[in-house]
Order: sequence, then structure tokens, then C-alpha cells
Amino acid sequence: MKVFKKILSVFTVAALLVSSLCIGAYAGSEKTALPLSAGIEALRGQFELGKSEECNGYELDYAYYSPVGKNDRKKYPIVIYLHGIGHGSHTGSQLDDSTMACWASQELQSKWDAVGGAYILLPRSPEDELQYWNKSLVDPLRTLIDSFISEHGKNVDTTRIFIGGSSAGGEMAWDIAIAYPEYFAGIYPLAATGTRTVQDIQKTKDVAIWTFSSIFDPIVNFAVNVMPTWNYIQKYNSNPENCRLSKFTTVLNPDGSKGDSNHRLYTTIMYDFFTVDGSPYPNVTTIDANGNTISFENSEGMISWMSGIHSSFDATPAEDITYVSFFENIYISIRNVIFKIANFFQRLVGLV
Repeated sequence: MKVFKKILSVFTVAALLVSSLCIGAYAGSEKTALPLSAGIEALRGQFELGKSEECNGYELDYAYYSPVGKNDRKKYPIVIYLHGIGHGSHTGSQLDDSTMACWASQELQSKWDAVGGAYILLPRSPEDELQYWNKSLVDPLRTLIDSFISEHGKNVDTTRIFIGGSSAGGEMAWDIAIAYPEYFAGIYPLAATGTRTVQDIQKTKDVAIWTFSSIFDPIVNFAVNVMPTWNYIQKYNSNPENCRLSKFTTVLNPDGSKGDSNHRLYTTIMYDFFTVDGSPYPNVTTIDANGNTISFENSEGMISWMSGIHSSFDATPAEDITYVSFFENIYISIRNVIFKIANFFQRLVGLV
């Protein structure tokens, strides 16, 4: 009897040990991001480079941060940020010229509810090939997203894909969301160039939208470019409580110093729409599409907004649907040349 009890005891311990190992293997180990105090260069060092499959003659490259730990079974959101003109001159420049690496910090990654992290994906417009974000790159960009999901699919929450960008990057975020609204839970255009029609907003009626603009923006006119779009959002979006407009006056940096330009709103999202000390961002009023004013306390920033939004996207790749006419191609070519010239003068005076 004693021998039997000893054998039973050994088997019990062994079973418990195997069980705990299996549970550990299933749960995996969480990846620990670097803290903000490590500095922007160290945070950028956490990113890897990749390249999409070919589409319409383009294989767009990208930089990305992965929150996935060893044997990790969790599914994480993707936050896509599209740079403005002048930040896609070479592979990796969209990362080197961006503060979005802060979104790969321990402080911001831990803000995500439940999963505790998100992929940060930074595609590059091939400016070295004289291609600034434009309609002809919509399908290649969508292919990039498909490629990324295919590579990281087991850890991607396809119902929580968010895309935004600054200036021309913000316009491109609009363009791809209008073409493929099923892909995105939300978009966040910052000082987006271009205009949107009623039909555009109706196509994105199920997408949460948070748009950022300054009334003193020297490039994007608030009354002409921003307010008509916002009025359409208020009228047609099916979830107005999830749509927001952040209206700035003078744009400041996160440390309180004056920004380089009231057009450069990308600095405002560096710390999830908070300042260096975690205070709400100054010189801005935010309302939802029902007209309600939204006040922020740490940590009720963009990540909090994203954490509460989902789509029904199931990762099924879409077919190419973006048609660029002969006259649109002429317009795009002229636009690319203008952007190239504008970027040259920006760099000449040290604004990029």
C-alpha cells in the first residue's frame, strides 16, 4: 500500500509538472518593450524592416515593431502610420524621421486593453522613385497590409487595424479607407491634404474616424478642407460616438515649446496625445460627431479610443479595384514633381 501511494504521488507530481509546462507553452511569454526613458534611437532599434509582395509594379517596404513574445498565442491590433512628404527618401527613412517609435515603448504598449500591446507598422512611399503617396499606390499599400497579415497572421487581430498619417500620408489613409473600408476599424488623418466627397464619407460610414487639424494650418484650410468633411461625418457615419475632431490653434511640441509649423500635427501624437509629463495636450478642443466635448485624463488618449473599436474584417485579401485614368496619371505625375520641388526647398531651409 505504501509503495502504491509513493507511485501515485510521483505520477501526480509529474502530471502537475507536465500540465504547468503545457499551460506555460500555450500562454507564452510577453515581450517587454523598452521604456520611453531609453530614448528615441533605442526605441527605433526595436523595429525590423520588411517588404510587401509586388502589386502594379511596386513592392513597398516597411518598418515594423512586433509585440509578440516567445510562444505567444495572443492576437494584437495593428496601428499603421503613413509619413508625410520628404520622409520616404530611402529604406528606413520613415522610421528615422518619425516619432512613432514611441508607440513601441513600454508605457504606450501597456495601454492596450487585454492584450497589452500592438504592432506598429510604418510603410514607405517610394519617394526615391518619384512616387509620393497617391491613388496609384492604394492597391500596393493594401497588398502590403495583406502581406503583413499573411506573415504575422496567427498573432494579428484583423478586427483592429487602424491607419492614419500626416499631410499627404493622411490623405493616403483616407484614400485606402475609402477604397477598402472593410479593412479598418478606425482611421486617424492628421492635417490631411485633399478633400472628401459625400460619397467618400458614405463608403466609410462604418469606420471610426478621428481627424486632427489646426485652424492656423498654412497648407490645409480648416474651413474649406476640414469642416465640410466633418459635417459629412456627423451626418452619415453610423457610429458618431466613435468619431472625433480635434481642432488645434497654435501647435506645440510635447515639451510645451512652439512647433515648427501648425501643419505638423504628427508631433502631437508622439505620446498618445499627451505631453511629456502626461498632461492633456494644450491648445486643442476635441468633440465627437454628436457634438459632445471630450476631455482627456491620462490614459484616455488615442490608444484608449482604438481599444474600444472593432471591425468585422476576416483577413480575406481583396481584389485590386483602384482604377487610375489617363488624366489622373497626368495629375499624379505633376503632383509628384511639385512635391519633389517642395521637398527640396523644405530641406534647404531645414524644415524636414
